[in-house]
Amino acid sequence: MKLTLLIGFKRCMLCKFCIKFNMRPKNGSGTWVTHPCTYLVKDSVTSHSKSKNHQQATDLEAASIVASQGHGIQAALDTHTSMETTALIGAFRCMYWLAKEEIAHTTHYPSLLELAKTLGCDYLNLLKKGQNVNYTSQRTMQDMLLTINDQIQTSILQTIHNSPYFSLLIDETTDVAVVKQMTVMARYLTHDYQVKTSFLTLVDLPDGKADTIVPAIKTLMTDRQLPIQKMMGFGSDGASVMVGRKTGVATQLKSQNPEMVNVHCIAHRLALAAAQASDNIPYLQKFKDILRQLFYYYQNSAVRMSGLKEIELILGTPSIKLKEVADTRWLSHESAVTAIRRCLPALILSLEREASERCDATAAGLALFVKNPLFICTISMLSDILPHLNRLSKIFQKTTVDLSLIDSMVSATQMSLQHLLNQHGEHMTNLPDLFQQLAEYGVKEDSTVVDKFKDKTYQQYINNVIENLHNRFPDTALLDAFSVFDPDLICKEDPATNEYIHFKKLQTLASHFTSVGDYQTASEEFTSLRHMMARDMKDINYSEAIRKIATLKDCYPTLAQYAQILLVIPVSTADCERSFSTLNRLKTFLRNRLCQKILNPLMTISIEGPAVQDFNFPECVKLFGKAKNRKLTTE
Repeated sequence: MKLTLLIGFKRCMLCKFCIKFNMRPKNGSGTWVTHPCTYLVKDSVTSHSKSKNHQQATDLEAASIVASQGHGIQAALDTHTSMETTALIGAFRCMYWLAKEEIAHTTHYPSLLELAKTLGCDYLNLLKKGQNVNYTSQRTMQDMLLTINDQIQTSILQTIHNSPYFSLLIDETTDVAVVKQMTVMARYLTHDYQVKTSFLTLVDLPDGKADTIVPAIKTLMTDRQLPIQKMMGFGSDGASVMVGRKTGVATQLKSQNPEMVNVHCIAHRLALAAAQASDNIPYLQKFKDILRQLFYYYQNSAVRMSGLKEIELILGTPSIKLKEVADTRWLSHESAVTAIRRCLPALILSLEREASERCDATAAGLALFVKNPLFICTISMLSDILPHLNRLSKIFQKTTVDLSLIDSMVSATQMSLQHLLNQHGEHMTNLPDLFQQLAEYGVKEDSTVVDKFKDKTYQQYINNVIENLHNRFPDTALLDAFSVFDPDLICKEDPATNEYIHFKKLQTLASHFTSVGDYQTASEEFTSLRHMMARDMKDINYSEAIRKIATLKDCYPTLAQYAQILLVIPVSTADCERSFSTLNRLKTFLRNRLCQKILNPLMTISIEGPAVQDFNFPECVKLFGKAKNRKLTTE
C-alpha cells in the first residue's frame, strides 16, 4: 500500500505527509511543506518521494495509523521490520526456486522478482533501500546461494558427525569446460539407523593422479571435521588410480585407517562383466560397431530420419528412434537392440531406399549387414540375455541396496543365464518366425549359419557372461563374514548348529575391526544374540536383521557396531554418476564459466535441497544477516 499522497493546487503540488509532520528540507526552503512545488514533472515527484524527510514522514504516518489502533509507535516499527524480513524471505524463495529448478539465476533472478511484484507481492518493493541497494547485485546473489548452501551442508554434516561410522564415495568426470571434476559423497546413518547417501562437494583437479586426489580428500575431511578413524568404507569405480595396490587412492587412505573397506562399485563391475564377454568373439565386436554406425547414420541427417519415420508410418510399425550404444551407459545396449528389433522391416527398406535413390554406399553396406542372418540371430540372442543383466544393473543402482543382496542377485542371474543355455528364450525360440516375416524384405534364412551361430557364438557368449560374473563378484572373506547376521543361517530348533562356522566369521570380523572389540567379547555376545535371531528374526530378511541388530548397542555393543559398519559400506557409486548428470544440466555450454564457488551451492541445492515449501527460509535469512551488516533487518 502506498502511503504517499500528493495534492494538486493551481498548477503546484504539496505533500500531505510532510505538511502533517512538518518535515522541512535541511536547507530550510520549505518546498512541498509551506511552499508548493511548481515544477510539474515526474522527476520532481520521484525525487521527493525518495528524500529522507519524506521517508521519515511516511514512517511516522504508518506509526500514527498503528497508534490510532492502540498499538503504539514501537508496534509500527516492528511491523515495518517484519515486512523487511518478509521481503528478504520472498527474495530467498525466488533464488531457491531458480536453483532447485536448475534455471540460470544470474539472468532470471531480477526478472522473477519483478514478476512476483506484478502478481501482488508488493512487500518485495522494500528490497530497494536506495539507488544502489536493491538486493539483485551479483555479489548479493552469490551471498544468498552460499547461505543456502551452508544451511543445507551444516545439517548434513551434523548428521554425519552423529553417525557412528561413515563412508566416502568418489568418482571423476570432465565437464563441458574441459575441467576434471571429482564428486565426493558420503554414506552414513541417521538417528534412526537409516542409511543415507548425500552429496558433499565437487572438487576440480588439475590431473587424475592418486597423489593429487588423496590430498584433496584429506583437505576436505579436515575442513568438514570428518575423522578418518570413523571412515569405514571407500567406494570408487575400480580404476587403477583408485584401487592400485602400491599407490592407489584406497591404498594410501588405508595406511591411515587399516580397518577401511575398499569396494569396487558393483554397477561398474557388472558393466565390465557384460562388455568384456564379447571381447574374444570377433563378430560381436563388429556387431557393436554396426550399431553405432546405424545410430549416427540417422542421427546426423534429418532427411534420413524423416524417411525412416515415413516408412514406419506406411508399414504401421511403432515410430522408433535408434539408440546409441555406449559401454559407460549401463542400460544402453538393451535399448539399442530393442529399438532395432522393433523397426527391422522399416530399417531395411529405409537403408535400401537411401542406397538406390541417393547412391549411398554407406547405406548399401549397412543394409547388407542388417539382412545378414547372423545379425538377426544376434539381435534375438541379445534380446533374451540383456534384460537379465539390465534387471540386475537397476537393482545395483538403487541407493538403498546393501551388501546382503549382491551374492543372491548375482547367483540368480547366473542361474537364469544357465537356463538359457539349455532352453532358448522367447526371441531365440521365435527366430524361425522372424526370418519368415523378414523374407519379403530380402532376409534369407540359412539353417547352416543359424546352427553354427547357436553352437558357437550363442553358447560362448553366455558362458563368457556367466564366467565374468563369477570373476567380477568373487567371495571375499571379510564381506562373507558379515553373513553371520543372516537369520536364514541360524537353525531355528538349535541355534548352536554350525557354531564353528559362525565363530570363524566372528574371528574374521574381530581381526579386521580391532578398534570395535576383541573376539572373546564378540563370541560371548553372539552366543546370546543367536537365540534372539532364531526366536524373533525368523520372519525378517537379512537387511532388516542387520538394521535391527545395529540398534541393539546397549545389549550387544560389539555386534551392533559390526552391523553399523556393514550398513555404511558402499555398494555402488551410482549416486556419483547421478551427480554428474546434475553437473551436466547445470554447467552447460551457455554457463561454462560457472566457477567452483557457485557451482557447488547449485549442486547442493539441486541434489540435497528439500522442496521449496519445506525449506527453512526464516533461519536462512538470519544466517544471511549475521554474515555481515545488511541494509534490511533480518530478524
